[in-house]
Amino acid sequence: MISITKIFGFEAAHAISNHPGKCRNVHGHSYALHVTISSDQLNEQEMIMDFHDLKVMVKEHVVGRLDHALILSRKGELAEEFANHTGKLTWLDREPTAECMLSLIVEWISPVLPESITLERLQLWETTTSYAQWDRDQAH
Repeated sequence: MISITKIFGFEAAHAISNHPGKCRNVHGHSYALHVTISSDQLNEQEMIMDFHDLKVMVKEHVVGRLDHALILSRKGELAEEFANHTGKLTWLDREPTAECMLSLIVEWISPVLPESITLERLQLWETTTSYAQWDRDQAH
């Protein structure tokens, strides 16, 4: 099995409404998303997938939805306050923690990958020293 990883950056704001500290306030991050895919076979160009094709797919299905967006929970205390927000807003059914955002990203990426390719790992970095990770092997 061979894997490749592509790194994406995006800017977004969120608030964790049930957080006891300052993360309950709207604040932003310069996120870095590491996407690792694998396959036991290479295509006709001797690649798992062209990095450009992976870039296009992730930008369309993930980065395009989250970049420069405000990410909030539908059930959170800010839901009513931002209900009529006219800017870019992504609603989640859970709190927009890095862990919950990873679950959503898995749902967005997995169905659009070619059948021979497996999503192996995602890392979502909120800061240069803090990230959450999803691994296919540990997801079951």
